[in-house]
Amino acid sequence: MRAITITAAAMLALTGCGGDAEPANTAQPAPTTTTTTTAPTPNTTPATAKRVVDQIDAAGVPLIAGATQDENTDPNDKLGRPGGYTSRASADLPGGNRTAEKHTIDRGLVVEVFATETDADTRAESIQDALKDTPALGEEWHYRPKDRRVLVRVSGKVKPSMAKQVETVVSFI
Repeated sequence: MRAITITAAAMLALTGCGGDAEPANTAQPAPTTTTTTTAPTPNTTPATAKRVVDQIDAAGVPLIAGATQDENTDPNDKLGRPGGYTSRASADLPGGNRTAEKHTIDRGLVVEVFATETDADTRAESIQDALKDTPALGEEWHYRPKDRRVLVRVSGKVKPSMAKQVETVVSFI
């Protein structure tokens, strides 16, 4: 029994030293380098509705008559109010109703930016609830970029293929 104990102890001691299965001159991984280039992210530059509309437009979505709303031109009277948006912009999209009241969702596209993600969620939910309760109001698509404080709304009057273009662009913002 004593011979087995010594042999087992000797084997354990030898397991940890020498006898590597790999050659001693194993190549080490190249050190990683850190890039100092800073790409803008949604949180480094505060989102504004105008900036989001400009990005959608720059991506080739055919926007017409884009405009930034202020408290005098906001059709919903939510700009700057508690729980309301901090900025709002709109544009006409092909398929939207160009004769509808200026700056409304019926014309195609609305972008609203809120102080918090929760405020944006609440707004999106209240719109969808109202549309469910009153089908005569129509439909709309909602898209959210990485900055979840932003709500991009597309009128249900717009063709699904156009709404898909907006969705694709928003997914990269």
